[in-house]
Amino acid sequence: MSLDSGALRGVLSQYPTGVTVVAIPVEGGVHAMTAGSFTSVSLEPPLVLFCVGKRARLAALIQVDLSFSVNVLRAESQALSTYFAGSWREPTPPPHPFVPWAGVPLLEDAAAALACRTVSVFEGGDHWIVVGEVTDLHLGLAPREPLVFFDRRYHRVDAGPGVGAPELEPPETPAQLFHESW
Repeated sequence: MSLDSGALRGVLSQYPTGVTVVAIPVEGGVHAMTAGSFTSVSLEPPLVLFCVGKRARLAALIQVDLSFSVNVLRAESQALSTYFAGSWREPTPPPHPFVPWAGVPLLEDAAAALACRTVSVFEGGDHWIVVGEVTDLHLGLAPREPLVFFDRRYHRVDAGPGVGAPELEPPETPAQLFHESW
């Protein structure tokens, strides 16, 4: 079965994601890109991953032991997301000051950031899957309302009280999977 890539993109757009900027220190500056494909992998050791298109300029810089930062964008940072995605059409880029932090570039005013070191790079079709070990953490000043991407549009998180999630305790016995026949 061959899937239409436009249809696949439409279905995947129904899954909301946060918006991050991955930044790598380079001689004389910073190379950065918008990454919506970012997730945690493990707490022990602390691992995260992001994906980068093989044709992206940043892809040529990816290697094991490379230091990078993942900067979580705030709701008001739509212009930065567009700029670092390569879709900026204005003559002047939006202000995007990076400051040195933990050996990597920190995007000033990020809601949060992680300093990482690449431990693995895997092939994933037309993308590279980059796994990084988290080496430092930064929590921006409150309020930290993240930028969200859903249905091909930017959105904000409802900052209302929400509903608390249950505390997860390590199970005494291994988890079991149950299923019913169809």
